[in-house]
Amino acid sequence: MDKSKRHLAWWVVGALAVAAVVAWWLLRPAGVPEGFAVSNGRIEATEVDIASKIAGRIDTILVKEGQFVREGEVLAKMDTR
Repeated sequence: MDKSKRHLAWWVVGALAVAAVVAWWLLRPAGVPEGFAVSNGRIEATEVDIASKIAGRIDTILVKEGQFVREGEVLAKMDTR
């Protein structure tokens, strides 16, 4: 392939890329669909009640106030003596 055909091929590829971006921009859905809300922020719980199945005193607390936790994560250890 000679140099002019290579340049033409690159121009065609570039034009197709630009056309694809313009088509995506024009055809994409505008905004948030009805029934959805978008925001950012933080929800703070003022009080959470927890209970254990056995009696005992809390020996060690493994998390700090405000720390993110996941369901099933151990939060504290109990002394059941």
